[in-house]
Amino acid sequence: MRRPGPLVSLPILLLALSACAAAGYQRDADREVGEILRTRSASTLGGRESSVAHPIEAQVPAVAQGPQDVRVLSLADALEIAYLTNRDHISRKEALYQTALSLTGTQYAYSPQVTAALTYIFAGANTAPEVDTSGATAGLSQVLPWGGKASLVAATGFDATNLFSSSLSLQVSQPLLRGAGHEVAWEGLLQAERSVVYAIRNYELYREGFSIDVASRFYDLVQQKQSLDNQHRNLESQVFGRKQAEALFSVGRTPELEVLRAKRSELTSQNSLIEAEESLKLALDRFRIFLGLPDGESVDVQNEEPAFVEVRFDVPSAVEVALLNRLDWVNRQEQLEDARRGVRIAANGLLPDLALDLGYTRAADLESSFTNQRFENGSYHAGVSLAIPLQQTNERNAYRSAQFALASAERSVEEFKDNLIVSVRGTFRELARRKQSLEIQAELIHDQERNVKIAQLRFEQGNFSNRDVVEAQQSLLDAQNALIQEKVAYEIARLGLLKDLGILFIDEKGMWKE
Repeated sequence: MRRPGPLVSLPILLLALSACAAAGYQRDADREVGEILRTRSASTLGGRESSVAHPIEAQVPAVAQGPQDVRVLSLADALEIAYLTNRDHISRKEALYQTALSLTGTQYAYSPQVTAALTYIFAGANTAPEVDTSGATAGLSQVLPWGGKASLVAATGFDATNLFSSSLSLQVSQPLLRGAGHEVAWEGLLQAERSVVYAIRNYELYREGFSIDVASRFYDLVQQKQSLDNQHRNLESQVFGRKQAEALFSVGRTPELEVLRAKRSELTSQNSLIEAEESLKLALDRFRIFLGLPDGESVDVQNEEPAFVEVRFDVPSAVEVALLNRLDWVNRQEQLEDARRGVRIAANGLLPDLALDLGYTRAADLESSFTNQRFENGSYHAGVSLAIPLQQTNERNAYRSAQFALASAERSVEEFKDNLIVSVRGTFRELARRKQSLEIQAELIHDQERNVKIAQLRFEQGNFSNRDVVEAQQSLLDAQNALIQEKVAYEIARLGLLKDLGILFIDEKGMWKE
């Protein structure tokens, strides 16, 4: 067999050396990283086990704290506090402020710009005597309505011989193609102003949703408290049932099994009550944090059930109202206009640079006195410059991106409109369903109350077991809790519908106006 020549062996040798080098690089990297992790882990976590803090072990059973002052809040109180101290609401207000603050900077850029400067120069050379000159300039410039810029500059100065020289010049530069036109030139200011309008609408929408959120959290607590009251009454019934079963057993009218069932039902009800109490305490603490109140303050809520206010709007009319009033819908439509304007501005960026420059200057000869200067030397100039772009990749890409942004905005508006219509119609269906559920729950409570009385009476007569009484009492408890839930859900859905229709108005304390 013929051995490979030197030219064939060289690539093989290079590949082998490359593989060895790659393996070496990997080993070096692993070694360096391993050393870094070892040393840094030791310095970061070393000794942590022996240095961490531990809680003190209690030597005696913990003593229950005495009664604390509890701040009982109505819905109006909760809304007012939330609008003052809720952290997210404060951040939203600050964001709105910053948007308006940004507008002031943009307005300044488009307003007359006044400048002034003082100068002093000391100069010398081997071949010339040392000289010093002083001067002052003042200027006024303004962006013109069609994209140009006008500036007026006054300058004066005097040298070591105390001779003054001054000038006054007016310069006007006006683009004729790219950058020309009020829409293009003043886009920055227009967009900044519209951004403030959008931010104001969005903040108002946030306020509406925030008030609904506060109400939802408040009513959830009311619901938990009433459910807890129902649990208390249920436990009282279970205790009474257990005592009754024990009394009937003592006279031989019921078996011992019924007593055991009654005890088990009592213990189960007691455990459910403890869980409900702890759940309510946790919910109240979280509500306090949501409101932004300090840790040392305890809060509670009044048993303030939402009033039932039936919605009687015509559905097609409500959809039309939503498409007229919704602030975010108005924002979407105006942002679509922004996207269309963006395409026109991007198309303008594809034009050549054609500009007109005009200038006129009046200057004074050297005079020994500033007040004796005569501005007799006048000069002027006028010119047109044309820059033909040979490469416009960035401008082309900007134009294409603006077209895509417009198409995306159009799809977004269509989707938002469809979702808004579906949301409004869906809320009406939800309200109708919850209204029926309220009626059903009220009837169920009436029937379950009768059922409990019948089961109790027949148990006393020996016709029913205690299990039937427990089941009847549990059914009554479930119906009572469900009624509260439906009341809260209906009110929150009603407020959400008013928000969707753009007719939910919030006062300065966060309460909606009926």
